[in-house]
Amino acid sequence: MTKFDSSKVVDVNYLKSVRDNNNVVVIDARGNMLEDGSLMYDRAIVLDWTDISLLGEFGGEDLGKLLSKTNYKEIFSMLNIDDETEVLAYGFTMPEAGFGDEGRIIYTFEYAGLKNVKLIDGGYKHIEELGFNKKYNKELDRIDFSSINRVEAKDNKKAIFTDELLNLVGNKDIQIIDTRLAVEYNGRVIYGENKAGHIKGALSLPFNSLVDANGLLKSKDEISAYLLELGIDKNKTQITYCTTGVRASYIVVIMEELGYKVRNYEPSFARYANVGEVEV
Repeated sequence: MTKFDSSKVVDVNYLKSVRDNNNVVVIDARGNMLEDGSLMYDRAIVLDWTDISLLGEFGGEDLGKLLSKTNYKEIFSMLNIDDETEVLAYGFTMPEAGFGDEGRIIYTFEYAGLKNVKLIDGGYKHIEELGFNKKYNKELDRIDFSSINRVEAKDNKKAIFTDELLNLVGNKDIQIIDTRLAVEYNGRVIYGENKAGHIKGALSLPFNSLVDANGLLKSKDEISAYLLELGIDKNKTQITYCTTGVRASYIVVIMEELGYKVRNYEPSFARYANVGEVEV
């Protein structure tokens, strides 16, 4: 049983209990990080965050933006998902691996209007123990979405973009949250950003710090106490970022469940490092 009491979080036993339900779709959110021949849940569809996002150049404004709801209707049709479907998403098991990609699925699918989307606590390491495994075959287990004419979302109220963010840096009613690893926050460039460091005044909340040593989410009380210790104030609006908005989406999902008002800077630090002031 998951320690994080939420309708959006289930454990592997729940996955087992709904295994034969016709209205359940399981998403393996490891996507491009999953190598051919790697083990996966035998009834999952492999999806990468880039499959369901606007694609642009690294460091540009358009990499990682959500798509239009019309685009998602097309995508859901290809995934055999409708309004009655229960979607369960999993990723790699943190803290050793993964980027919280399952959180990106929740964040995206909820924007698109799905009401019953959940992440599987503990990731694939725990799912593997159920024994329902097969080897990943890209041709069979992943859908090609290249035919979709991608258009960016125009009404994503949870998102924030660079022009607006630049005007909010230093605002006393706003807290900017860096969800990357602490070493990235402190100046190590891992993914090719133009500058080292972090957005001026940002607080460090590593995305994988919310799970225990077994990769399971800590309880709401534990996480709430941790956020309070970091100085994250529920009376303010938080803006999350990472490199391209994936890890930050995961944090949005968890913080919203704790009652925070959160927006995701979708172009994230890859973009900000090209146009904004940073500090180390």
